[in-house]
Amino acid sequence: MLFRSQKVNKKMYRAGMASILSQLARDGRLAVVESLSVEAPKTKLLAQKFKAMGLDSVLVIADTVDENLALASRNLANVLVVEPRYADPLSLVFFKKVLVTKGAIEQLKEMYA
Repeated sequence: MLFRSQKVNKKMYRAGMASILSQLARDGRLAVVESLSVEAPKTKLLAQKFKAMGLDSVLVIADTVDENLALASRNLANVLVVEPRYADPLSLVFFKKVLVTKGAIEQLKEMYA
């Protein structure tokens, strides 16, 4: 199977991202949290936190990704933690649930509204 890439202009990209985010919200796959942090850079702590929330496949868009969160999340198979500027359409569609911090929501509004 051959994949071709196609250049998408900025205006279309922004409209596409806004559309995907609003569809996720309508489907109940987008959740806004105050903040997300872990006390220590331990994968087990973050895994327990997501299990308690009932999440198995999650994309986390955080306004600031501190070192503990980055280190704790990098070894979890179905978890991706990114800042708003690194969120891409493929990741938004791929993960079952998208968690966004309140600060990141503001940044996303500025970027795609």
